[in-house]
Formats: sequence, C-alpha cells, structure tokens
Amino acid sequence: MQEVKKKKYKGSLLLKISILCFAFFMVSMLVSQQISINQKKAELAELEQALEEQQVINDGLRYDLDAEDADSDEYAEKQARYELDYVKPGERVFYNVGGNN
Repeated sequence: MQEVKKKKYKGSLLLKISILCFAFFMVSMLVSQQISINQKKAELAELEQALEEQQVINDGLRYDLDAEDADSDEYAEKQARYELDYVKPGERVFYNVGGNN
C-alpha cells in the first residue's frame, strides 16, 4: 500500500496577492494622510502668524480711530505727516539715508 501524502492547504495565490495589495494600499494611504496632515499644520501656523500680524494692525487702527474722536486736527496732522509726507511751512525734514534706524 502506498502512503498517501497529505498536501497542506497553503491558500490560494490570488488570496495572498490580494492581501498583499490591500496591505500596500493601506500603508500608502496612511503615509499620504500623514503628509497631508503635516502640510495642513504648516499652513495653519502661517495663517495664525498672519492673524497675529493683522490683529496688531487692527489695534493700531482702533487707536487711530480713538485718537480721531479725541482730536480730529491732531489725527489729520498725523496722517498728513506719516502717510502723505507733508510738512509744515518752514519746517525741515531730515531723512536717514544710511539705512540705520
């Protein structure tokens, strides 16, 4: 009598390939999501910085508006001097061309 060798069931090759493909897909999706999260965090940091800068500008404008309410002539003079570079008659203005503040 011949011995009958039992073959062990090793599973379908197609099943192994599909599991390997699914695992590769999941890993690639996780890496992709992590890259996207890091990009969004960087964008958020930039937007928070821009928000802080804009808040400083807004605070300055609020201060100017409060000053306008207090004394409109003083506000108009300040705006003429700093925004339009106007000077009073007979006044001398010196500019620092050396670049040092």
